[in-house]
Amino acid sequence: MRMLGDAIDLYRFRVKSLLDYRYPWWQLALLISFLGLVTSGGSPELGLYLPGRVGFCVAYNWLETLLFVPFIGLWLRVNPLRFFRPLLAICVLGSGLQLLQPLLSWLPADVSDGSLMLLMVYSLLVLAHALARVSGKGRLRAVIGVLVFSLCSAFLMQGAWYLTSRMGWVESPASAWNPFAGYADDNSSAPAEGGSSGDSDQNQSDGAPAVMP
Repeated sequence: MRMLGDAIDLYRFRVKSLLDYRYPWWQLALLISFLGLVTSGGSPELGLYLPGRVGFCVAYNWLETLLFVPFIGLWLRVNPLRFFRPLLAICVLGSGLQLLQPLLSWLPADVSDGSLMLLMVYSLLVLAHALARVSGKGRLRAVIGVLVFSLCSAFLMQGAWYLTSRMGWVESPASAWNPFAGYADDNSSAPAEGGSSGDSDQNQSDGAPAVMP
């Protein structure tokens, strides 16, 4: 319950000292996995194969979190080796607002998109404010650090989508952010077109009647 109270305080822009955010490892592990599980529920574009979608979202959430903590520690000049667990706790608690993301899908499309954008901005401000307070650095520096990592994470996400879609875990979403979208479809459609042409030639050679215009 202490973790829940600390999370609510963060969302109200109330931040404690860095060492106050020390929780047992199993609690942080459960929360990271649970956030990935909830994310999979709000990502139908990844396909209908539920085990692959859940596994992808949970694994990627772990990867992104474990990369973000040392990055933001070095960015804010906080020793990530010494304060790894408190930084990890702040990052995970600050990202807890994504638990509301699946609920937004119940709203009309326009309202859902606007609410999602507001939620992302608010989550960014919460996390940046908390990181700035515990590190003693400026909020602008913290915001820039989070945005820089978000940009890198976007490219990492595209590569993860591509690799896991090739393995059949998820479907690669078609979007402007995904440079690999449609690549597999183009490769798979080429043999099909060739095969259909070959079947047509075979039918004609076997004496099948041609369709007149």
